[in-house]
Amino acid sequence: MVLPRVSALHLAVVSAALALPGTAAASYGWPLKPFDRQHPVRSFFDDPRQEGAGAPSFHFGIDVSARDGTPVYAVADGVVRLQPDAVALVADAGGRTFSYWHVDPVVADLQRVTAGTELGTIKPGFGHVHFAELHDGAYVNPLRPGGIVPYVDSTSPTVATLFAATGTRKLDLGALSGPVDLLVDAYDTPPAPLPAPPWNLTRVAPAYIRWRLTPAGAAASARWRTAVDFRSYLAPRERFADVYAPWTTLNEPGRPAHLVYYLARRFDTTRLPDGRYRLQVAVIDSQGNSARAGVWLTVAN
Repeated sequence: MVLPRVSALHLAVVSAALALPGTAAASYGWPLKPFDRQHPVRSFFDDPRQEGAGAPSFHFGIDVSARDGTPVYAVADGVVRLQPDAVALVADAGGRTFSYWHVDPVVADLQRVTAGTELGTIKPGFGHVHFAELHDGAYVNPLRPGGIVPYVDSTSPTVATLFAATGTRKLDLGALSGPVDLLVDAYDTPPAPLPAPPWNLTRVAPAYIRWRLTPAGAAASARWRTAVDFRSYLAPRERFADVYAPWTTLNEPGRPAHLVYYLARRFDTTRLPDGRYRLQVAVIDSQGNSARAGVWLTVAN
């Protein structure tokens, strides 16, 4: 059963923990006009990506929906660096670089610009600008507290189901033995304003997933363990197969993604006494909204 959102106190504590050190004063507006209004986002940081026949990877920014030809703008003062399919803005302060992908530039390489300067327009056929932020060469989540503003999200993620598997074979939770994978089918949805159809059904990655396993009748709950942490930094590409399970699919026009995450891979049930356990999961977004779920399972080695 999915529980209601966390309390205001819990939300404040979680939101504070999501911010990167020293970035509270480094917030910036949106790369589209009006700069002080929230725009629809159709893909989140660390969403799964598959480019052609290449290895899968994590999405290194956010996709802000807008019509082809829409102007995009600098979010800070800095120097332009033109790249294939992208305009990069090396900010004057904070060791930050902002990049705008799928745009036709209207600025020159090494041109100095101020916040609000038009950098280019969205290329035909894309319907969005991929916006990314780097701190000293490391990609960070633009939707974190301390990043893009205004950004308001009051909706909770969704936990669809908890299950166990070996490889791609789902297991009976009433009789688990040996090494097993523990998994959660969960997702977040973008806040309003939603992307226009056919991307209005988009499902996106939550920022943080944790879990615990508590014996039935235990006086105290077990400690929480982190399964997924997308709150701040981009996950390493080589960890993709340890984060997203094979049931995962990508968002397609008119068809939402199916996001399945490993809580634990090859969890050794032989290290536990036989008996019933409560598997619990908490799924949290970048603004601290949370959903929880739990299921009973039995270890029978």
